[in-house]
Amino acid sequence: MEKGDIQSYDSRGFGVVFEGLLASEPTGFRSLLVSRSNDWDRIIRSWKPNDLPLKALSDHTNRLGIGAEVYTFLDPSAADAIDKWLVRKGISVPVMYYESVNELSYDLRFKRSIRIIYVPQDEQAKIIGVRATVSSPESAWVI
Repeated sequence: MEKGDIQSYDSRGFGVVFEGLLASEPTGFRSLLVSRSNDWDRIIRSWKPNDLPLKALSDHTNRLGIGAEVYTFLDPSAADAIDKWLVRKGISVPVMYYESVNELSYDLRFKRSIRIIYVPQDEQAKIIGVRATVSSPESAWVI
């Protein structure tokens, strides 16, 4: 409580894995050409946005004011490109690179404010543990 306001100031949030959930990697010849370049802005622009998870992320962060983090396993340089990609869609959240799901899982031990982590695969959820929720790129989530 602060200055007579009875609302609690509890910073609760959620995390989302970028690849496979917020966007899907392109397939085919074009993706091969794009991935050979090291221009992550161009590579990320070629990914297919998944509308419902993006709308859910935007709604939760912009309208409801719930904190969020986006995680990627692509490349350290990809985090900046993903951040720009999200900002163009009106979503301003921290984007963090992790070498593996195991590394993310370890760091989440210290981030108790992150209550739910949305992942696209069962294997990732098993590594992260009870806070992980497997979500489809064709559906939105509700916190």
